[in-house]
Amino acid sequence: MLSSRQTQVIHLLWLSQRRSWIRHQVPLLGSIIAGRPEFQEGRIDACIDIDPTTLRLPKNARTFALKVRGDSMRNAGILEGDIVIMEFREARHGDIVAALIDGETTLKRFIVHEGVPYLRASNPKYPDLIPARELVIQGVLIALLRLSER
Repeated sequence: MLSSRQTQVIHLLWLSQRRSWIRHQVPLLGSIIAGRPEFQEGRIDACIDIDPTTLRLPKNARTFALKVRGDSMRNAGILEGDIVIMEFREARHGDIVAALIDGETTLKRFIVHEGVPYLRASNPKYPDLIPARELVIQGVLIALLRLSER
C-alpha cells in the first residue's frame, strides 16, 4: 500500500498545507484488497472532500482514503467499491485496519489474543492471518463511504 517514502510525502503535505486543507480533503491512495493480502504500490489518485464535523474528526487527524476490492469484510458491512476513510493512529483490539502483513496489504479486523496480534476477516471463507515476520498497522477505519450506482 504505502512505501515509507510515500508516507513521508503525505506527512509533508499535511504539514505544509493550511489546516483547513487537512480537515477538508482526504487523499485517495488507490485501493486495498479485502481478501487475500497482496503487494500493492500506493499512489495518490485524487482527494475526497469531506465535512470533518460529520465524521467527528479531531483537529489533528491524519487521514487517507482507499477504495475496497474484495469481499472479506462483507459481514462488517464493507463491500467491494466502498471507500474507507482511515486515520494514522495506533490500533486497538477489534479495530478495522489497513495493514501490512509480511510485506502485503489487506483490510481486516485487528485482534490481540493473549498478547499475540493477528488479522481476522469478517467473512467465514477467509482464514485468520497470523504474521510470520511483521504486522504493521497503516491506518484505522474511521468512516465508510458508499456511492450509489447511477
